[in-house]
Amino acid sequence: MRKAFGLRPEEWESVDAAFEPLPKDIAEYSAIVIGGSYEDPVMGREKPWMRRTYPLIKKIIKKQIPLLGICGGLQFTVRTFGGKIIDNPKGREFGTIKVRLTQAGQNDTLFHGIPKNFFAQSSHRCVAKNLKPSWKLLGSSELCRFQAIAIGSHIRLLQFHPEMALSELKATARAKQIKAYSAKNTSKTGKKILQNFLKYFVK
Repeated sequence: MRKAFGLRPEEWESVDAAFEPLPKDIAEYSAIVIGGSYEDPVMGREKPWMRRTYPLIKKIIKKQIPLLGICGGLQFTVRTFGGKIIDNPKGREFGTIKVRLTQAGQNDTLFHGIPKNFFAQSSHRCVAKNLKPSWKLLGSSELCRFQAIAIGSHIRLLQFHPEMALSELKATARAKQIKAYSAKNTSKTGKKILQNFLKYFVK
């Protein structure tokens, strides 16, 4: 993840919420990225460690620290706001997918310099059920309507993986024994999105 952002080791701190204590003093962070999760925060199936993340995300929101939620990060943030995460009725979305930006997405600085239709890597079984009225839909795909969401000025949520390299996608497919999927190199577009987050959202 750090390398995809182009950051030095001293500019990045990583915590595994399932096994490590969560940060207590978040005021020192310029931004926070919540990445993917092997387990989904579906109501009734949430583990104790998942419930510990919600108060932290509330603190991040309250202090208006820039937040980028990726895949599981989108889902955990949606749950924090009281939204619902469900098993995707259209099935698992895996591989290289086409994301279509809405007009709001085309105007959002997170996608500055990104075409209206672009390819990205995806690997998820669950999706957000709906959006709250104040949230903006930025992008969708064939199997997932809520691929990119804007909440206010400092929270951006992505169901796809801008940080995922093609080699990582293929390794994930082998681990999950997935044989039929599309696979293209999307690193250039993904890194541009991450750089936009650093440039336009992080002070």
